[in-house]
Amino acid sequence: MAGSEFEHRGSWSGDPTVFHGEGGYWDAGAGVFRYVDMYTGDIVTLEGPDTTRTHLSALVAMMRGRRAGGYVVAVERGFRLLGEDFRPEQYVTAFDDGGLRMNEGSCDPAGRLYCGSMAYEASRGAGVLYRLDPDLRVHRALEGVSIPNGLVWIEGGHTALHADTMHREIRAYEVDPSTGEFGTSRIYVSIPEGHGAPDGMALDSEGCLWVAMWGGAAVHRYAPDGTLTEVLSLPVTNPTSCTFGGKDGSTLFVTTSKENADAAAEPLAGQVFTRRVDASGAPVHEFGG
Repeated sequence: MAGSEFEHRGSWSGDPTVFHGEGGYWDAGAGVFRYVDMYTGDIVTLEGPDTTRTHLSALVAMMRGRRAGGYVVAVERGFRLLGEDFRPEQYVTAFDDGGLRMNEGSCDPAGRLYCGSMAYEASRGAGVLYRLDPDLRVHRALEGVSIPNGLVWIEGGHTALHADTMHREIRAYEVDPSTGEFGTSRIYVSIPEGHGAPDGMALDSEGCLWVAMWGGAAVHRYAPDGTLTEVLSLPVTNPTSCTFGGKDGSTLFVTTSKENADAAAEPLAGQVFTRRVDASGAPVHEFGG
């Protein structure tokens, strides 16, 4: 792979880290990398050497662009539409259980946004993968998830690859692309103990899957058949998401977390890491609403 090491990037002036970076997203229209500091409820924008924060709510889990302009974010218990200047617009409630929160998700080729919930106590099977349709109706797409994380679509939207961190596996779900409904599934990748657990994911233009390995201090690259082909090591234990960006789409951005990290042993935890790779990202779908 091109580039022998990751470079680290401070997140904002005065404090070079976030506590829990998540949901990396290359905003192609603006030409900047954005991600969230989940528990502070901030969107962080990284543009060259400069970073800025925009506070939205008590918690922000992930964000994507909207085809109509602006953005959509998953907040603690639902979804919020934002204008191009991050001005809050419509809010849509997904659930009202105070013991749960949104965690991670993405959009399918049809412009539907999926985001999974989980228990604050990380209880097994307590979460739901929700689907927000472009008409702003909310549906329960998948029941009984534990720590729902990375989600990408392959085979023209007929298959969804979804990571559940607690179970250390990525499953391939049959999907009806006309309705967005999930069907039967199979194990696509199972992670052996001691190698971390799958968190955020990105797809490249060759159909390979790149996975941030929480607890594994690495990003794994899997061939379309699920074979592990590359391990890119990081100097921090808990990477949380990865995505492609940059002018040619060949820079891999990785967000990380200070959660459960030893500050003395991992001074770079919470920073964003970048690395040039011999691949370019597949299109990242926008929300249709």
